[in-house]
Amino acid sequence: MKLIIRVAMILILVSIIGCGKGDDKPDKAADIRPFNAQLKTLEQAKQVEQATQDAAELQRQKIEQETQ
Repeated sequence: MKLIIRVAMILILVSIIGCGKGDDKPDKAADIRPFNAQLKTLEQAKQVEQATQDAAELQRQKIEQETQ
């Protein structure tokens, strides 16, 4: 009987400690990191798009020079 009381008291104590008031606020850095990764990817895509447009413009100019 004493063993059951001890186990019950330990379980109650663990549940009280486990459900205690903790810091439920997420880190601001953790919230910003995924957004920064998306911004970095977007910036890379813009750079690739600009390089592609520059290459296309250069090709158009070469074609115009050859046809004249």
